[in-house]
Amino acid sequence: MSKVESVQSLYFSPGGTTKKITRAIEKNIGLKQMKPIDLTRPSTRKRFKGKVDGDLLLIGMPVYHESPPWPTLESLNKLDGEGKMAIPIAVYGNRTEGTCVEEIGKILKSRGFKIPAAAAFVAEHSWASKEHPFALGRPDRSDMKIAKDFGRRIGSKLSLVPQERMEIHLSSRLVDYFTHLEVESFPEDYHRRCVASLVSLGGVAYNESKCTNCMKCVETCPTSAIEVNPYKLELSECLRCMACVHACPPGALRLQFVNTPQTMARVKILDRVFAVRREPITRL
Repeated sequence: MSKVESVQSLYFSPGGTTKKITRAIEKNIGLKQMKPIDLTRPSTRKRFKGKVDGDLLLIGMPVYHESPPWPTLESLNKLDGEGKMAIPIAVYGNRTEGTCVEEIGKILKSRGFKIPAAAAFVAEHSWASKEHPFALGRPDRSDMKIAKDFGRRIGSKLSLVPQERMEIHLSSRLVDYFTHLEVESFPEDYHRRCVASLVSLGGVAYNESKCTNCMKCVETCPTSAIEVNPYKLELSECLRCMACVHACPPGALRLQFVNTPQTMARVKILDRVFAVRREPITRL
C-alpha cells in the first residue's frame, strides 16, 4: 500500500450522533478529507457500489441489540478494500457495545482492509427521555474531546509506526472489550430478529388527531418502514431508532413502553443500568 494521504468517513446515523463522533475523529487525523459516505438513507444504500476514495476509511456504526444495524450489512459487504486501512467505530447508548466492532472488523478483513485502530463511543440512547435519561445529552464535551484526541493519535500512528506493524487484532481483550467472536457468520435474519425482539418492550405510538401528513417521518426513516394515508409502521423493518419520533413536528409520534408489570420492571432495571456512566474506549 502507498502512503496514507486521505481519509473518508462512512456512517449510518439516524439520530446524528454517530455522524458527529465519526466526523470529529476524521477532522483531527490531519489528512485530506474525502466526501463522506452517509448510508442512513435507503436510496443512498441502494446506489452504493462499494467504492472507497480515501486511503483510510472510518466506519461509524450505531449499536442495535449489540450488533451493527442490519440495513448496512449489504453495503459493508460491497466495500473494496484493495489493501487500504479502515477503522471500525461503534456508537452505543451506554448499555453495551456488544460485538459491533468485532462484526464490522470481520467484514472489513474479508473485504481486504487492514485495521490500525478501533473504538467504541457513547451517545444518547434512541429511547432516552427526561423520565428515562439513557445517556441523555451524550456525546458531551468530554466525549468529543476524546474523539478529537483519538483522531490526533491515529494521525500520529500513521506517520510514526512502520506500516507492517500498523494492524491490531480485534480478538484481543481490552477492559472486556473487543470480545472474541467465535462464530464466523450469522444466520441471514439474525440482526432483524435481534431488533424485532425489542417490540416486547415498546415502540412508536401514533396519534392520528395530531398528524398533519407532513411526511417528515417517511423522509427520516432509515429503512422505509413507514407509510402514510393511512399511517402504517412495518414492525419487521423498524429499527426502533426513533428518528421518526424526533422528526415529527406536531408530536403525533412518541415512544411508548408496553404498560405491563413485567415491562415496567425491565425498564426500572434499565434505569439503573444506564445510570452508570460508561466512557469511550479507543485502541491503537
